[in-house]
Amino acid sequence: MGLTVAVVGTGYWGRNHVRTWVTLKQEQIIDRLIVCDVDESRAKELAAEFDCEWHTDALTLRDTFAIDAATIATPTPLHAPLAISLMEQGVDVLVEKPLAMNEVEAQSIVACAEEHGRLLCVGHLFRYHVAIRKAADMIAAGEIGPVLHIESERLSVREPRPDIGVIAALAIHDMDICRDLMGDIDPAEIDAFSLPSEIMGIEDHAVIHMRFPTGTCDNPLGPSAQITVSWRSRVRGKVRELRIIGRDASLHIDYLDHTGLWKHNHPENIRGPEWGGFGAAPRERVEIEGGEPSLTAELRAFAEASKSLSAGNSLESLNLLAPGLIGVIGMRLVEAALRATKE
Repeated sequence: MGLTVAVVGTGYWGRNHVRTWVTLKQEQIIDRLIVCDVDESRAKELAAEFDCEWHTDALTLRDTFAIDAATIATPTPLHAPLAISLMEQGVDVLVEKPLAMNEVEAQSIVACAEEHGRLLCVGHLFRYHVAIRKAADMIAAGEIGPVLHIESERLSVREPRPDIGVIAALAIHDMDICRDLMGDIDPAEIDAFSLPSEIMGIEDHAVIHMRFPTGTCDNPLGPSAQITVSWRSRVRGKVRELRIIGRDASLHIDYLDHTGLWKHNHPENIRGPEWGGFGAAPRERVEIEGGEPSLTAELRAFAEASKSLSAGNSLESLNLLAPGLIGVIGMRLVEAALRATKE
């Protein structure tokens, strides 16, 4: 019998999980899919739309369906109790970001996974974005020279969430991406400011500045990163862009594009008409073959890792891009940014 997977939570992102798992089921990556939500009508409706089974109690999924793995896409306060309960029952879990409400809670989830020998992944799906992986390889190979700074924008328009603000909901991605691109080196400094939404204690716009240690990516001063996240993007709408500025070249990534990225060449920071003059430096397209949406790549990797663990391979051999520890570090970065907004 192949892999049986449950999706816990049928909100906007849970629905994306269900749709993606159905695609992987068609590829025979998994054999069986169960949709789970405390709202029976929502669970039934989604199960009917995607032709899968449904359930209303996440804590009895293992006994009822003998699930092997689950993705948890519920409101953030439920992440820790659900993940811990399922792993104690022998289920591998992928928890949407943020992994928990705080770093201490996130550490308790990781501790549970270690105690029970379960696979724990966290939904930092942009670590699976093909353009991010290509950019990381180009930086490591010195193709853009020393990294000077990074600019990231993650903008949209939506109602504020009642549980977490834009720093935990959005900026956690960008802070993790910057750390990933720097070779998983922690920033030396984090500064930030935020603007309040109409919900007390929930910010809906924030700008975060990160400074990495001297010498990181061959920059003697240390690269910096500026991250802007917002649910107030009334002028530009949905924006998902990353710009990596190097001495010899700069990279432009649209997170909504899984086919490649743009490289702007300016060797030794050269200036002049042939290098853009007062405009952008000349660019070339870096095509990436075989790219797929980040969520598809993430869930595919999770399924294959779960099957590998069941086959007797060790957790250490799985070479995961976003294990539970990344979720703990993500919460550490979020808490540092939130503290900075108050200082």
